[in-house]
Amino acid sequence: MLVDLDEMVAECPDPRSRKYIREAVQCYKAGAYRSSVVACWIAVAFDLVDKIREVGASGDQAAQDAIARFDRARQEHDVRASLAFEKDLLTLARDKFEFISQVEFIDLSRLAEDRNRCAHPSQVSDTEVFEASPELARLHIVNATRYVLSKPAAQGKAALDRLLSDLESRFFPSKRADVKVFLSAGPLAKPRESLLKNYLTVLLKDLIKQIDVDIERRQRAENALFVLRDMHPEPWKRLIPEILASVIPTLQLDEQLKKAVSFLGEKSGCELWIYVGDADRLRLSTFVQNYPGEDLSELEWFFEPASLPLRAAASSRIGKASQVELLDNSMWLSAPTAVIDRLLLIYSYKSNFADANDFAKRLRYHLTDSTEPQKHLSALIAAAAKNPQVRGSNQFPLLVKEFVEKAKLEKDKVKEALAAAGLEQPEW
Repeated sequence: MLVDLDEMVAECPDPRSRKYIREAVQCYKAGAYRSSVVACWIAVAFDLVDKIREVGASGDQAAQDAIARFDRARQEHDVRASLAFEKDLLTLARDKFEFISQVEFIDLSRLAEDRNRCAHPSQVSDTEVFEASPELARLHIVNATRYVLSKPAAQGKAALDRLLSDLESRFFPSKRADVKVFLSAGPLAKPRESLLKNYLTVLLKDLIKQIDVDIERRQRAENALFVLRDMHPEPWKRLIPEILASVIPTLQLDEQLKKAVSFLGEKSGCELWIYVGDADRLRLSTFVQNYPGEDLSELEWFFEPASLPLRAAASSRIGKASQVELLDNSMWLSAPTAVIDRLLLIYSYKSNFADANDFAKRLRYHLTDSTEPQKHLSALIAAAAKNPQVRGSNQFPLLVKEFVEKAKLEKDKVKEALAAAGLEQPEW
């Protein structure tokens, strides 16, 4: 589908550039295609000069030098210097200020060449004068608008530096709705893909790799990451897998891997899991299955909701955890079912009354977190039925009584289960 040229003109924020490109469109509609190409180049040239001037006003020395050269040639009516500046303009825009990419440079260079053919007496042959076609004029108008006129001034390193400075600042919004307003007012409103990719790379490194990033910066990075998904869904979904594929293989330290799985495996960042490649998923899952024992309670956040991607890996790790890892090295805010299952299994293998009594005193606190009390009561009864050290310990009946009361289980059914297992009834 052909784009509407008038709509494209409306996308140009600078009034002067909009005026020139509108003139190019009017010439196109009138059939004056050579004039249209000339007006199109004028719009691009003036817009690039204005962008360089804007960057220079923010303190960029290269931009200030370029504008000083332009102003000097204009004030001194130095035609040769003016022509030289115009000739170098696209190269400056590409190499010094990163306003345009290499591909865009090629297309805009064709515009400059066609402008020269249209503005000067140019003959195709001895009897034929160069004529611009309507397709050529339209192509240049579209390219000029998309590549230059509709874009903000800062799009290269200067834009990235500004965005990263904003991310560090105290005025960066904390609510996602406000972050969208904030980012829409800067270079990310209509970013070049290179700028978007570089910014997303920094955000993802903050979230899954850099271990010295404070909590406020991480929250800002997370908000910016998902706001950009809403602002630019197509390039975002295309770039995120590529960035993740380049970052995750570089994670070597345990602290880096812990940070990556804590973001990608928990509720905050699990939406990115679908963009992680198979090899990297295996890498992260295997790390969780071998998670450091001294930090095992960090796996608590991988269980709710049940759809979290690393839940199975976390269950596998807890399923082989030792008593020391689960009780001595960990502080569970709310013990997941997998933790209670493992503790009850360890309880069932206690080899003497003293160990059984001591373990039961510690187990009771975690049993109160049970979301499957009937299942865990059955496991508790089974442990006592098969192990006389548990069955004969002083703490077992107290443990059962306390659990039944706090879980609000039906006592008659509990009595039946105990009787069926050949166990004595606690004093209710």
